[in-house]
Amino acid sequence: MADKTSAERYFDVTAEMVSHARLFGTGRFDFASEGEGGGQLVRCTAGELELFGHAGEWVIPADHMVYIPPARPFRLRARIPSAGIVAKFCGGEVAWQHNGCWVGAVSDFAGSMIDYASRWSAEAAERDRKARCFFVTLGEMLPDWFQHDRILWTPYAENSSMQKVIDFASRRGPGVTLPEVAGHAGMSERTLRRHLQAELGQSWREFIREMRMNRAMELLRKEGRSITETAFEVGFSSSSAFSSAFFGYVGKTPSVYAKAYGRHQRTRPA
Repeated sequence: MADKTSAERYFDVTAEMVSHARLFGTGRFDFASEGEGGGQLVRCTAGELELFGHAGEWVIPADHMVYIPPARPFRLRARIPSAGIVAKFCGGEVAWQHNGCWVGAVSDFAGSMIDYASRWSAEAAERDRKARCFFVTLGEMLPDWFQHDRILWTPYAENSSMQKVIDFASRRGPGVTLPEVAGHAGMSERTLRRHLQAELGQSWREFIREMRMNRAMELLRKEGRSITETAFEVGFSSSSAFSSAFFGYVGKTPSVYAKAYGRHQRTRPA
């Protein structure tokens, strides 16, 4: 993108940089890149970020973070006033290799580590030899922080027929059934299952679980729905079954997750 704002430049990683961290926000921005020279860990502390990559798109609400590997094309956008911290790895400190971006909730320990990184601006990191040691340690933490299933991800498909499946399922919502989707796509159920696994690396059950959980997180986060209302809307027959599935997917109970976003809404800057 031409004429990047100062906030958008916070996501540039250039060859002359040393590893450091920057605060950004609160504001709106839209940053697009063909791939930065180093990886970056982006934590959202207020508002909500959207990330677009070649394999899909992600929502990054407050108290969540994403790791973007080096040389990975991406677009990072804040459509509402948002704030956070970006830790830039400019010296090859991250040995972890994986396919694509990864979003996860911020644990207390991860939050403390990322907050501590903010003491090193680019200028401070150049003068402090401890900075390099810290960012190596921070990079070593990433595999532990992102070892769960992908969350808050809407996949893209290379095949137009499979993209048609994703779009139809997204419009119909978590209650959509395999026969409905297969009929819309003009495939047998067996063929649809095979294409899902081949293109997205997911079974039908995993695909629907992700859709259910993403919708549930949105209802709790944005609309303030009760746990029971949310459970029924995303296709669960009881709040207890929903709570168990939600905890297994998100790592927090629905009540803890909802309370966190009630707090964010009360403290969100104008």
